Amino acid sequence: MPTKKITIVKKSAASVKTIVNEPVFKVVRTRRSFEVVCDQIREQLQNGLLRSGDRLPPEKDLAKQFNIPRIAVREALRNLENSGLVQARSGIYGGFYIHNGKHSAMTETVKDLVSLGQLSIANVTEARIELMSVAIRLACLRATDEELDAIEADISHHTELFRNGHGSRNIKSVIQFYRLIASATHNEVIVMMVDALSEIIRTLLAQVNPQPRKDIMQVRRKVLALMRIRDANGACKAMEQHLLNVSKYLQSENKKTSPLHLQSITINSK
Repeated sequence: MPTKKITIVKKSAASVKTIVNEPVFKVVRTRRSFEVVCDQIREQLQNGLLRSGDRLPPEKDLAKQFNIPRIAVREALRNLENSGLVQARSGIYGGFYIHNGKHSAMTETVKDLVSLGQLSIANVTEARIELMSVAIRLACLRATDEELDAIEADISHHTELFRNGHGSRNIKSVIQFYRLIASATHNEVIVMMVDALSEIIRTLLAQVNPQPRKDIMQVRRKVLALMRIRDANGACKAMEQHLLNVSKYLQSENKKTSPLHLQSITINSK
């Protein structure tokens, strides 16, 4: 089967440059062309010829090189975007880029399942408790003093916000605490999963517009103190109780607004 080379462009802060190692795609000869396009792009990712931040050629160029209609290329790019592998950007460097490594696709998928009632708040909480327990245990083994100091700085920052009346679970930075613990595991998979579950809970809390509670920062300080002395069991228990309290609060607020659907809250798209 004949092959053709395409030029992949990577954007840097100063300029756009051509990558020396160019991936080679095969001409598509199938009814479901978009699936083959997706498979070939995934294959180039696995082979390292495409990397995070690389820009794919324009739609018309891809259609010509794959020898398929533009509508098939459009469908392939939409499929890859939905799966989180590529992202569309606008502006002078606009186009489709290989995703930069953020984990929004997983987050959005689980959000949709919760919104549709296929996953309950209790299910999400249970998974979050188990995952944070794993993260805490690994962080107690691997965290550096600098990483623990970063967690303390985050707690101090949000304590000050709460004291001045600016603290709220609605702001994105409030879940940074969980991410910092996950990062201290030095395991990117755990970071990805913690990010996804934390963002879901944050969005659910934002929907019920909660009032800031002083005990949240007290619990976080307790978890950190136990982690500093490498008491993983104690830190896990404190975290578990905190996450259960959050879950109970969500379900009680949900009962007030939607008595017929106690386990789901509609998540607005952003």
